[in-house]
Amino acid sequence: MSLYLFQSVVFVVVFGPYGLRLQDDLGLAGATGVAAATWLLSLVIADLLRRAGHRGPAEILLRRLAYRQRRA
Repeated sequence: MSLYLFQSVVFVVVFGPYGLRLQDDLGLAGATGVAAATWLLSLVIADLLRRAGHRGPAEILLRRLAYRQRRA
């Protein structure tokens, strides 16, 4: 989930109206390159997290919210 959110943020920054607005300048090949590079970077980050035995920040937050104990 963290890496899905990471990809979404990258795409908004690169292509969105509040970011770099490169959607018209890059063309289809450029946009595909940005998407592929973002995906590859996500894979590297996921592997580093896995090797370190860590979960992503969104997974940690979701787990804390889902499994918090009710106070009496």
